[in-house]
Amino acid sequence: MERINGIWSPPKQPMQKGAWLWWFWLFFIHEKGTAKTGKCRQLMILWSIKNDKKIRCNPLDIRLPLRITEKDRVFEMNGAAAAWYFDGERMHEDFVLENSVLKLDPAKKTLVAPGKTPSSFCLERDEYVTKIESQGMKLEFRARKTDSHPAVGPTYGKSTLPFGMEIEGTRLEITGLGGSIISADGRKEKISGTAYFQKILLAAPPPQWYWGLYHFSDGSFFTYMLPYVGKATFAGNLWKGASLSSPLMPANQDIMLYHAPSGRLLEGKELAVKPRRAEAPECWVHEIKGSGKGFSIEATAEGYAHACWKFEKNVAFLPAKSKFFYNEYPAVIRKLVAKLEGGGEIVLENGWGNMENSWGFLL
Repeated sequence: MERINGIWSPPKQPMQKGAWLWWFWLFFIHEKGTAKTGKCRQLMILWSIKNDKKIRCNPLDIRLPLRITEKDRVFEMNGAAAAWYFDGERMHEDFVLENSVLKLDPAKKTLVAPGKTPSSFCLERDEYVTKIESQGMKLEFRARKTDSHPAVGPTYGKSTLPFGMEIEGTRLEITGLGGSIISADGRKEKISGTAYFQKILLAAPPPQWYWGLYHFSDGSFFTYMLPYVGKATFAGNLWKGASLSSPLMPANQDIMLYHAPSGRLLEGKELAVKPRRAEAPECWVHEIKGSGKGFSIEATAEGYAHACWKFEKNVAFLPAKSKFFYNEYPAVIRKLVAKLEGGGEIVLENGWGNMENSWGFLL
């Protein structure tokens, strides 16, 4: 319960200069063939606050200075709400994108972002409920834990970095998903699928990274994270476009596979990600190899749609700007093979999920 309460805990004050706090949901909306193809509709939404005087995200100038006020244990925070929606054929990148005074009520476990495209996130009994209104549509997502294994979460972790920097986060790796979508013409569709959640405080400059999260029809999930330092730092700044390669200087390496039928959890600190262009425009493939005590994993993830959040901010008092590109891709793992010490193996196919690349920098 403490970790669940922490999802709605207010940020510690004062927040470090440049620090970033966000609540982030990924919803995987299943089609009839999702279990066989690994492809589905997807929606990502996040609510965030950042301790910067001014930063630009896509067409939005976020000029609200960070201000956190409290009255009767309800917190108001100047921030922004953002979402993209892949409808199965087309990516709607700025499905939600606006400044908002976020209202956080820890007692009621609610987070509300009023505005032209209002959205909210709350806990109702044992369901995490997200509501969004945009482009004439009304979406209601109801996520619920269906597996009590500790790896599913909520899990909490914190890493202390040099010079007072830190990363702190709470995650729900996989939940069942229900709810509904009311289209602009009034038609109501019941939905089902799976969902993923994270609440992250990043009190450090955002690095380059390779990340992925995949769910499987038997309730298993697979995730990896590889932040690194490399030449991608200068892509979009000193030269145009993406420039991705296998990292030469990984800052950290994490890989995790939870196999639901056996309850087995494989965690390791050896990870290599080799990126290459995918067939779909602006998309990438991640060739993944990882290992830990008693196991090794190989998998290939391929993106089939793309959304990009492009951030720009001034470099101190200079006329120059720094640019950071945060890229997300609905993606599929056709086949994952985990070889176990002693000769056994776990094989998973057609996992639906999301991968991320990033390049550039923010100063």
